[in-house]
Amino acid sequence: MLILFTILGVILYLSSCGIDKAHYQLEYKELVNKYSAEYNVSDELIYAVIKTESNFNPNAESAVGAIGLMQIMPYTFEWLQTYYDGEVTLDTDCLYDPETSIKYGTRFLAFLLDRYQSCEETAVAAYNAGYGAVDEWLADESCSSDGVTLDYIPFDETRYYVQKVETAKENYKDVYKL
Repeated sequence: MLILFTILGVILYLSSCGIDKAHYQLEYKELVNKYSAEYNVSDELIYAVIKTESNFNPNAESAVGAIGLMQIMPYTFEWLQTYYDGEVTLDTDCLYDPETSIKYGTRFLAFLLDRYQSCEETAVAAYNAGYGAVDEWLADESCSSDGVTLDYIPFDETRYYVQKVETAKENYKDVYKL
């Protein structure tokens, strides 16, 4: 009987790992590893943003116009090109390309992590709401007691977004030991 319970336990454990891995896929692993290393952003954060933003659909488009795996707005894409490369050389349609989306999405996360002193939740909030909004929240004592971290996010969508990204990030760490 003990052997039967042991076998059943192993089967349940393997099934749960398979379900987790099926739900938290590691698509585009080479690209994520490449840009994670280049921009010093953790793999699990990149995967969590991709999972939350597009669920790994490179053709995803949001109702507000964000495009690709990492759901970058066209004006943000143009700004990133100008800020880092000095000029806009890529058309907005390039955001449908997984490499372009991961490169510029990770580049933007790196910019935000630097801007917010590596405070990941604040950077993720800015990825969703824009850094102008987050800067305003940080200056508001009802949202931030120290001007660096957000104690309260006044927009429901951004608050839930940060929670979803954080949950996905922790799940990636747990499932893949990232």
